[in-house]
Amino acid sequence: MPPTTILAALALFLLPCALQDYHTRRVSNWLNLPAFFAAWPLALWLGGEERLFFTFAVFAGCWLAWGMKSMGAADGKLATCMAAVSPMALGVGVLLLVAGFVGMRLRRGEAASLPAAVAFYGGAVAMALAGFSPGLWT
Repeated sequence: MPPTTILAALALFLLPCALQDYHTRRVSNWLNLPAFFAAWPLALWLGGEERLFFTFAVFAGCWLAWGMKSMGAADGKLATCMAAVSPMALGVGVLLLVAGFVGMRLRRGEAASLPAAVAFYGGAVAMALAGFSPGLWT
C-alpha cells in the first residue's frame, strides 16, 4: 500500500475524531477504541518490532500523562494509533499542539486546554500533503 494512501486513510479516520473533540472536548469510545486495538497489529505490519516497541513507548507515556490528569484517555488512544501508523505524523501533531499551548499561554497568560485530536488530524494531513512516508523517522 502506498505511503500516501496510509496517511490519507489516517487523516480520514481522524477527521470525525477531530470534529467531535473540537465541538465537545471528548472523543467517543466507538471512534477511538477500534483504532487503539488496531494499533498493535498495524505496528507490526507497517514497521515490525521496532515500530511495535515505539507504539508501546507512546502508549506508556500517554498512560502516565493520563494518570497525572494532563492528557485525556481518548488522546492517548489516538496517539497510540498514530505511533503505529505514522510516528512522524504524530510528531507533527504534537508540535502543533505544543505551538497551540505556547500561543495560548502567551496570549492569555494562563494554561489552556486544547483538543488534541485536532492537532493530530493536522499532523496527519500535513504529512499526507507533504508526501512523506509513514516510516519511523521519515
